[in-house]
Amino acid sequence: MLLAAIVAMRAWRDWRRRRIEQREGAWQRALLEAMADPAAGALAPIASLDFPEFLLLWNRLRAEQQGARADNMAQLLRRHGLADRALGLLRHRSLRRRLIAMTAVGLLRDERAWATLEAMAAQRSPVVSFAAARALMRIEPRRALDALAQAIVQRDDWSIARLGCIFAELGPQLVTPTLTTMLVSRPRAGLERVVKLAKFGDRGRIAPIVRGWLSASAHPDIIMAALDYVDDERELPWARDAASHAEWRVRMAAARALGRIGSASELATLLELLRDPVWWVRYHAAQALTRLHGMTPEEPQLIRENARDHFASDMLAHALAMMPIRRVKL
Repeated sequence: MLLAAIVAMRAWRDWRRRRIEQREGAWQRALLEAMADPAAGALAPIASLDFPEFLLLWNRLRAEQQGARADNMAQLLRRHGLADRALGLLRHRSLRRRLIAMTAVGLLRDERAWATLEAMAAQRSPVVSFAAARALMRIEPRRALDALAQAIVQRDDWSIARLGCIFAELGPQLVTPTLTTMLVSRPRAGLERVVKLAKFGDRGRIAPIVRGWLSASAHPDIIMAALDYVDDERELPWARDAASHAEWRVRMAAARALGRIGSASELATLLELLRDPVWWVRYHAAQALTRLHGMTPEEPQLIRENARDHFASDMLAHALAMMPIRRVKL
């Protein structure tokens, strides 16, 4: 019986694959025609069995389009009643079909799906909830960001990398108000997540808030984020203090900050960082030393020649070798 079931399942999959291959060419032609002309693109009736595969193809092609071509593809679905079918697919028992439908209604910016998607975004499943959140942010970004702000902060099962991709796509103008609200509120849980997303906001509005954490937080991720926003000489004392932090990532961020705004007076701090046991700290310290304001091109070379620590000497040699490359790029 088991062998018969396996054979039957393979036969079914082969039949489904051949069936989709036979139809996919016509679907793709219709979609490509519709991109150029909203009135073009004739589609034969699509069976319920085939609809998820058609919608998957539509999602893939639509995600690659912008402007009028994307709008034309949406019109094709509405003209054939397929947008309504995608909406109905959100309630299908198959997870795969629900995920396909969520992507489609998001790309269609179908506001009729809002209530259903909002409920899905609150589900425990990270796969379902994140897909629903992504769709909401495509439909009405600002409203979605406000509605999902708490989840963005608190849900560790929502990948920061994937959220970062979404924030980058939405752009600073859309995400900055929500990020500002999150940063000002300083949530006890999830603040390090907000810090990592802060870089996608408008730097001019985010920087004063984040820099304020240098004297108010001991969390390494938060200090690192704040140091990345240091761009004023008045904040040099904080950068110097961070250079002796126990966490090597903070020391690395301090070296970068000193290189941006420091002068020859920061030489002693950077020379100490050049002897750091962590390679990345030494690397950024050497890079920073070659960028200090008021330093002549010859001074870093003299420092390298007189360095007693071979780690410092080697890293400075590497940094000095990179200086002509940087100048050419400028």
